[in-house]
Amino acid sequence: MIRMNVSRRLANMTLAALATALLVTSTGCHLVSSAQHAIPAHRLDPSLFDCPRESMVQISYAALGQDRPAEHLIGAGDTLSVFIFGVFPPNEDETPVQQRAQAINQRYYPPRGTVVGPSTGLPIRVDERGMIELPLVGALSLAGKTIPEAIEVIRQAYRAKDILKEGNERINVGLQIPRVRRVVVLREDTPNETIALVPPQVNDEVHRGSGQVIDLPIYENDVLHALAATGGLPGTDAARELYVIRREAAQNTAFMNERMLQTLTTGPEGMSVNPNIIRIPLVVQPCDVTTILPESTILHDGDVLFVPRRHEYFVTGGLLPGSRIALPRDEDIDVIEAIAMATGSPGGPLGLSGAVLANGNPGFIREATRVMVLRKLPDGRQITIRVDLDRAMKDSKERIRIQPEDVVMVHQKPSGSIFNVTLNWLGGNWVPNAFLINAND
Repeated sequence: MIRMNVSRRLANMTLAALATALLVTSTGCHLVSSAQHAIPAHRLDPSLFDCPRESMVQISYAALGQDRPAEHLIGAGDTLSVFIFGVFPPNEDETPVQQRAQAINQRYYPPRGTVVGPSTGLPIRVDERGMIELPLVGALSLAGKTIPEAIEVIRQAYRAKDILKEGNERINVGLQIPRVRRVVVLREDTPNETIALVPPQVNDEVHRGSGQVIDLPIYENDVLHALAATGGLPGTDAARELYVIRREAAQNTAFMNERMLQTLTTGPEGMSVNPNIIRIPLVVQPCDVTTILPESTILHDGDVLFVPRRHEYFVTGGLLPGSRIALPRDEDIDVIEAIAMATGSPGGPLGLSGAVLANGNPGFIREATRVMVLRKLPDGRQITIRVDLDRAMKDSKERIRIQPEDVVMVHQKPSGSIFNVTLNWLGGNWVPNAFLINAND
């Protein structure tokens, strides 16, 4: 009995020594020594990471606009047409008519308004105080008044000085040019309307954004109209959020990048740190109660509407070709789909042969089935997740979602690496095809 145990130990030691010799003298195969402390993928709770992209829903784009009042309210910057028979203009029996025209093929908002057509009277601009100057009565405040209310204010002023007799007034007031708000729209998504299809591994690192200065008429000076005037909704290369940067924000922040914007708009419990920098999400979770305040979408003179570019990539390595691949914006991909995007399997999305895993030599007949995913946590720490591709074919928990900044590396398991090394060492020509096929089962 003792002799049998000694014989078994000698046999095991011989096999171990043979395997070590094979590994030392072989080339081309990869083992993994860092898998010991990795977390198996099927033991992770999916709720520990970001919510699925496919569950996100778009906000109501009408919330990016504003409600228009039933009647225009006069304010500073409006240009009114005023006619007071016998007074303004003086000694004028005929009613003056102002004609305005503009080109048919115009930009959405030409400078200083969009009103066309005739208006009765002479043009008067409402000053910064919301007042107009009229002969014989001086300055009259019309701020916040509707057109009928403005006519009544003018009538009462001339009656008070016995310039016009009751019942004989002929007063016309019209809105000739509404006041506008000049804003700047900066977009980091692609301004080119031409679409080019590129492989997943090809990233457009040389990128040019766009910027426009536009005049938005009052009651249309909001995010919705600014987007419509500058190309529409952000493209797939843009983040699913917008930033409204008030003019006052420049007084406190000399330099701002995308990370700083997120810091300034996200405080404890979601509270805004800087009220002059407003983040507007374009997609939300169905169960989340997201309220977009109407005043946050209204743009004022000097405001900047910023559309940031999307920076969501994962990196591949190991037996996969090293690349930096952009994640889809509106859908999730799991670890198997990520490997396919990296052309790491036969019949991948680009029609490659998968030569990185099978170089045509029988010694590579056993495919790599271990995936290591390096993931950065929100607090800056890193964890290593181990995925078994054989198990992933049957267990959905093993097919973890790939997150931005993940590093996906494919390696051989020790058993598969030893098998391939053995075939390489022996040459593989004597191994029957049937045996090679069964070895993969």
